[in-house]
Amino acid sequence: MSHLFATALLLTLGAGSAGLLTVSAQPTQAKAFNSLGPLQAGLMGTHSAAPALANYLAQTEIPLAADSGIAAVDAATPAEPGQALDAIASTVCAHLPEWERPSAIAQTKQLEAMPYYGEVDTDPMAELAKTWWNHEIFVFTTYGLSARTDPLYLSGVWTAMDDLWDCYSGDQPEQINQGELAEMWLLHHRLVSLEWQDDQYLATVEPMGAGLQLVQFPRRESGQTLPLSIVSTTGQALAVMSGDW
Repeated sequence: MSHLFATALLLTLGAGSAGLLTVSAQPTQAKAFNSLGPLQAGLMGTHSAAPALANYLAQTEIPLAADSGIAAVDAATPAEPGQALDAIASTVCAHLPEWERPSAIAQTKQLEAMPYYGEVDTDPMAELAKTWWNHEIFVFTTYGLSARTDPLYLSGVWTAMDDLWDCYSGDQPEQINQGELAEMWLLHHRLVSLEWQDDQYLATVEPMGAGLQLVQFPRRESGQTLPLSIVSTTGQALAVMSGDW
């Protein structure tokens, strides 16, 4: 697998492979745009408008359709009495407790100001933006510099871009691509625990009014899908989106 991601946006959203208790490490609708690099964070000179994006981003309360390919994971099964959970030594490589996701208006303006997003006023593009905007937890098992464009901009994390590069300053990219590390992005959530039980990862997160965490953790398996269950401290199963290409 190349360290760089595919060069074109997949403009159709099919049923993804993120099923219950699994998040696919295979290509999903979260595709990369090699025409823009993540370092191009400033507003670009175009007056193109994408009203469909604004319409979709404003509908943040609308639940995802059942056939969207993004399913909520099941709640973690409590351990049997006497059964020890295997804690995973995860690394919070970026912790921004004061960070807040930009407003839907600010998000739309940013995308409209970028040539690739702003010039495409299509339902598939709007659906892609909606899918990213309706998630607060993302997982990655692959890495490529140019392939962080979609995750950064469509999730709203572009406002914190300058604070994230230390997560990839060492050999983390190679470890991610070699299947040794996985990565989670937690928007407005804080990691409480990450454990390995019954051949799956069990993550507990605490909902927060603000904050952004990037968490990297060693993989205990080598499958094509990442078996992952995420629940909040209130016991709610949370949806997770794969950002892999």
